[in-house]
Amino acid sequence: MPKLLSRPQYDKWLKKLPKDYCTFCHYDEFQIILHEGYEWVWIANIAPYWYYHTMLIPKRHFTEFGDMTNSEAIEFKQILSLAMKRYRSQKLYRPDKTLIEKYVYFWRKRDNLVDKISGTTRPDHFHIHISPDQDHLWDRVVDKDACKVNIDTLKTNGRN
Repeated sequence: MPKLLSRPQYDKWLKKLPKDYCTFCHYDEFQIILHEGYEWVWIANIAPYWYYHTMLIPKRHFTEFGDMTNSEAIEFKQILSLAMKRYRSQKLYRPDKTLIEKYVYFWRKRDNLVDKISGTTRPDHFHIHISPDQDHLWDRVVDKDACKVNIDTLKTNGRN
């Protein structure tokens, strides 16, 4: 049975896998499964960033949010709802004994899959992170000058 790993342990483990081997496609071998649907699996992040860090992964390998089929989108909403209900029903606490009452879920897309620090290749298999959130969790990564960017460069000319 898989277990939770520190980030250095995870990087060392990843380096031992064959090139282009997707641990999400082989979730039943490598992941701690919390719930399995027809098209999605809710797993523990085996190298968690925070306490109770989990992920939703599609069984079908795709890379972009927009690549999801309609049936995958429907089940995604159902599994996300189930996961959030489970988080809330467990009355989880942080190490400092404060009750967890706020959550975050996010997806990030990497254009370069190689981690420049560890040298490992990260999976390109689409996944959504789910984790307890807390006030000021993102403070160390928030750029105080982000308001100075010219956001108009992202505007498009139409509705699509």
